[in-house]
Parts: sequence; C-alpha cells; structure tokens
Amino acid sequence: MTSPTVPGALHDPLAPEPEAPASTREIPIALKVIGALLLVIALAIPMLASAVPGGTAPPPRPLAIAPRGPAPAKAPVEAPAASAQAQVLDDGSDEAFRAQAEAAVLRKLGPVARREGARLMLFVEQGRPVMLDSRRPEPDDGGQTPYVDFRLDGISPDQGFYVVRVTLAFGSEVLWISRKNGQRYEMHGNVHPSPDGRYLVVTHASPGAEFNGVVVWALEGDRLVERYKFEATPEQRGVSFRFMRWRDASTIELEQFAEVDPSTCSTGTLSSLALLARKSERWILRSNSSPRCDA
Repeated sequence: MTSPTVPGALHDPLAPEPEAPASTREIPIALKVIGALLLVIALAIPMLASAVPGGTAPPPRPLAIAPRGPAPAKAPVEAPAASAQAQVLDDGSDEAFRAQAEAAVLRKLGPVARREGARLMLFVEQGRPVMLDSRRPEPDDGGQTPYVDFRLDGISPDQGFYVVRVTLAFGSEVLWISRKNGQRYEMHGNVHPSPDGRYLVVTHASPGAEFNGVVVWALEGDRLVERYKFEATPEQRGVSFRFMRWRDASTIELEQFAEVDPSTCSTGTLSSLALLARKSERWILRSNSSPRCDA
C-alpha cells in the first residue's frame, strides 16, 4: 500500500515521467517539413529556368575580347544629292563638262560662292546673296519650262564681278554680276579688257535671235557703263565681227565678215579688217581694209 505524498518527502526515481502535451512535440516537426519544402523549391527554380525544349541546355556563349587599338573608321555615307551630282558629273554630256569646270572654280573660290543642287548662290558685300536657279524640263512638261543652266566661270580680272555662263535651249549668254551689290550685266559673250583695264570689249556673232554685234563697256569703280554698241539690224544679219586684239588702250582691231551671194564669192563670205577707236568720249567704227573672199 502506497503512502500518500507528504510535502518534503523524497522523489521516487522509478516513477514514470509525466507526459508532455501533444502540441509541444508536433510544432518542431512541422517547421522542419516546411523548411525542407522551401529548400527543394529553391533548388528547382534554376534548373527549370535553364531547361530548353528537347532537354538539352544551350552551350555557353563565348566571351569576345575587343582588340586593342583605335576602332575601324566607318565608311562615309554619301548624301542623295551628292550621289545625284556625281552621276551628272560622270555622264559625259556637255552639261557634265560644265559641271566639272564649275566644281573646280567653286573649290578655288571657297565660301564666297556655292552650289545647292540646281541653285547657284553668289554672296555679295551688300544685300542678300544672288540666287540663280537652273531649270531642266521634265519629259512630260510639254515645253512649258524652258531649259536654262547657270554655271560659274570665275571672277573678272579686276576681282569685282562674278562671271556666269548661261546655257539656254537655243543659245547662250554671259553675265557679269557685281560682287558688291549683285547688279547684273548682260555681256553677250567673252570679255576682252583693254591694256589699262578701263574698258571691256565684247563681240558676238549670231545668225539667230541672239545678240549680233560689238559692245564697249567702261569700268567705273564697282559698276559697268555701256559706252558703245553696234547691233546688226535684221537686214544686216549677214554682218558680224570677231575680236582680234587691242592695238592700244583706245583702239581695237576687229575682223568683219559679210555673207554674200556665191556668185560674188564662192565661199559665200567676204572678210575685212575694221578698227573701233576712241576719240575723246566717242567710239567710232570704220573699215580698215578692202573686202576679200575667204578661200
């Protein structure tokens, strides 16, 4: 018979331990299970991300190492306008020849003149630049747009004028344009300065609608003043002149031609020498030899 427990009595070592509540044993086990699941998921995510269809992983990409030294230069990209201009320059036509000659002049002059497509721009001291627009009719234009091509030939001997050659559908013209204010002068042909540079003479022969005759200009500062002009009338279309030389600063030697009937001259042309001389402020044209039949 067991004696009742008395306070202060000794503990019986053979007596069984009291059982702990069930909840205190299950909590640590549940935490371990959750931790194991999280570890499995963490390991599985990289494997799933690297997987590819077919079960084969892609090979590792090689690591490229840039060579030392400067990067290779990129090929220049040619602008469409420049490419079109190059095609014009290489087609072997008269227009291409004029374009090549103008390109050399523009390179020599620098920023005072430039071309932008069909537009020639000439910069002057006073006022806005002079803009000359060439025109090329389209095939289906029906003749509504006349052909005109402006090309810069260079600078006048006194450096005061731009020299521009104008090619038309039928004929040509030469313009002198003041570099100071842009004033334009129709010179009709090539200019021949006098030995002292004070006067300019131009001769042009044309059987058509162009100018046919002789003009003398006086160079006064930055402008030109017409001092003499002979222009053949419709009845004188058979008469023309060609510049030969300046005899002195006031006398010009010319060659004169006249179309005649073949019964008079087998070649149909008589030629003679003429002088255009300045007397005070007047210029006088006169024959200087008898006509002869050109062989």
